[in-house]
Amino acid sequence: MLFWIYGGGFTGGSGSAPVYKGSRLAARGDVVVVTINYRLGSLGFLNLNEVTGGRIPATGNEGLLDQIAVLEWVRDNIAAFDREQPITWIILDNQAYASSASNITATTPLHAATRIFSPATHGKPTPERNVPLMMIFAKARYVATATAAYVRDLVVKVQEALQIKPSYVHVVAPCQTSWRYSPDKGVQISRLMVQTGLLPLWRYKEGVFKRTVRIPQEAKIPVTEYLNLQERFAHVTEEDIEDIEAYIERQDKLIDGLEQGLTIPTVTVSY
Repeated sequence: MLFWIYGGGFTGGSGSAPVYKGSRLAARGDVVVVTINYRLGSLGFLNLNEVTGGRIPATGNEGLLDQIAVLEWVRDNIAAFDREQPITWIILDNQAYASSASNITATTPLHAATRIFSPATHGKPTPERNVPLMMIFAKARYVATATAAYVRDLVVKVQEALQIKPSYVHVVAPCQTSWRYSPDKGVQISRLMVQTGLLPLWRYKEGVFKRTVRIPQEAKIPVTEYLNLQERFAHVTEEDIEDIEAYIERQDKLIDGLEQGLTIPTVTVSY
């Protein structure tokens, strides 16, 4: 499944625009494309409740509530993994609600500045949730992390995910608007996420956990090279950088432990 929320500054756009036409993607492969419409402009963001004495119970937040309603529907249907239904989810994660004013999400990284957590507060105070690991415990048979900077790794994982279902592929995709970087740095930023250890690339395949791209400790690049390319991290202090480095170290130990512990293939029974 590919879920897409279009941008447009809350004033324009449509899920039916030709550039977002899901039938083109669906015709090329085994994918369900979900695009939505949500209320824009005054219909979606004008608070009329108080001035009309409640006659028009608009909160001024209808546009975002529309998005939340659809996301809740998707969340509720994720139970398909528990039922072991043959579906594949491929998530393109830009670590922000980029189409909705670049607000905070559960996967926004530690100390990144957003509309909610400004540079004055040192950005987001907590690390991102590890959604791919959560999907392992949601009974997915295949789970993987990926980024477009490692194209072959990404292609192999998508191919495997389409063969082993239910499956989930989490692709981290930089967003120029939210991350605020030079347009020519997108691929470099994606690669640095892996080379610094912020984004371990791995796959979980029917009970076996394995790193797919290994960066030796001596070859790792300082995380500051990644942070310095993005204005969302322009405010970080030495202490903030130490926090991020400590997070990378904890994550490395976790991934190493999973690779050592999950080595026996599971037995899959089909009914």
